[in-house]
Amino acid sequence: MSRVSVIAGWTAMFFAFSTLFFYSVIPQNSELTLSLGSVVIITGVYFLFAERKLVRTFITSRSTVYGINSSILILIVLGVLIFVNLLAYRHKHRFDFTEQGLYSLAPQTIKIISNLSREVKITGFFVPGSGNKMKVQNLLDGYQEKTDKIKITYINPDKNPAIVKRYGVTLDGTIVLESGEQETKVNTVNEESLTNALIKVTRNVKKKLYFLEGHGEKALDNNQKLGISAAKAALERDGYQVEKLLLLKTAKIPDDANLLVIAGPEKPFIDKEIDLIEDYLNHGGSVMILVDPLSNFGMETLLLKWGVQLKDDIIIDPVSRLYGGDFQAPIVSQYTVHDITRDFALATLFPLVRSVHALEIDGIMSTKLLQTGQNSWAETDFDSPQVKFDKGVDEQGPIPVAVIATKEIFIEEKPGEQSNDPESPESMETKPKSVKKGKLMVVGDSDFAANAKFNFSGNSDFFLNSVSWLAEESDLISIRAKQRNIQPFHMSQTWGNTLFIFGMILLPGSVIFAGIRTWWRRRRL
Repeated sequence: MSRVSVIAGWTAMFFAFSTLFFYSVIPQNSELTLSLGSVVIITGVYFLFAERKLVRTFITSRSTVYGINSSILILIVLGVLIFVNLLAYRHKHRFDFTEQGLYSLAPQTIKIISNLSREVKITGFFVPGSGNKMKVQNLLDGYQEKTDKIKITYINPDKNPAIVKRYGVTLDGTIVLESGEQETKVNTVNEESLTNALIKVTRNVKKKLYFLEGHGEKALDNNQKLGISAAKAALERDGYQVEKLLLLKTAKIPDDANLLVIAGPEKPFIDKEIDLIEDYLNHGGSVMILVDPLSNFGMETLLLKWGVQLKDDIIIDPVSRLYGGDFQAPIVSQYTVHDITRDFALATLFPLVRSVHALEIDGIMSTKLLQTGQNSWAETDFDSPQVKFDKGVDEQGPIPVAVIATKEIFIEEKPGEQSNDPESPESMETKPKSVKKGKLMVVGDSDFAANAKFNFSGNSDFFLNSVSWLAEESDLISIRAKQRNIQPFHMSQTWGNTLFIFGMILLPGSVIFAGIRTWWRRRRL
């Protein structure tokens, strides 16, 4: 090799690395990169031409051929791995092997995110090294797996103060959700708060629920055991607008009411109020009535018109004592197949409940929703000092305690323009057309929705699912997210001694014995 060709070869290599370096560091300086690249091409071509015999010999040598074959095989393997990685990246699937599905999204969440009406932009603000980011990122990845309408961006607050100021973020780990003109922030990120935030930003109009007052009903603002402030908070988290209603003052049910709730009335309604509620139902409204035993609220006649019968009794269930409860607080686990109770496996507790029966009425479809167990009965003798089942007097279980009644509401379409031909279709009135359904739900207890029992087992789920169905919010009907259950492992004294002997004596002893035996054998060599 001549001295000039050697210098040209080393120069080409030096400038090649220099070109890559400057292209990586300052890619915007294209003139410098092109200049260095030109030097590489000129010196490289000169080296290949001057040492063409050496290059030809090197290419045709056996070691070069083997090297090329090995390189090709390596490239093929890398290509397959890259292809498999791309498939895995584009078709993600998460596996949850925990017994309770702790790392899987709740069915309620899956229903909501699978039916998002528009795109949602999620911006997460995390400082570098934040331990909470990985947990939130895993949760958000689960959401993205179910829909392509969620776009996620992560921002470093220290490097982007303008964006932090624009969103008003003050805490590390804050999530901001945007959709259309709606925007909301979540400071404590979990599945419940994130799903509720998605509901808020994807709905332009909130469903409005009115809770009736003036007859001793449970108060929305009461934080004590008999209040229903917990139910109100849960409804607001699900995106509803909850307000009070005093019919004696308004003399009408507002036009924007999606559901009227009467929770535990103690005093009778006047005729004018009953007429307003009946008219609301007959025009396609939805009403939920939670009425306690021995309550004289004066709406029994209206309920009979809608195929619902309340009886003066109290349900007794001796089985409840096996669960540490009271025999007057039946635990219900028998559910009729319905949208409200679909896939519902949790039991509901009713502290004091009366029977509610479904009657066959023309034009009304009434359905028993909940029933007590086989060992329960409806006690009608309240004066007896001993509570026992009286055959022929008391009704044997199972006994219904919740009924849903629906009625199709028809509206007459306006007749068409009159024609000279009396037999023409234009001169005849069209047939009635069904436009909506009136819905009435009656439960024989209101205390299950009170603060003291609202979070017991399936009570909150049953109440919230019922409201969702009555207010025609079917996407909210599902079981809430699973909770982690602590399952301690209790070891007996025998097992403890066995593990101690095996782990602290036999296993270490066998290692020591093997070492001594090996040392002894080598010592004799």
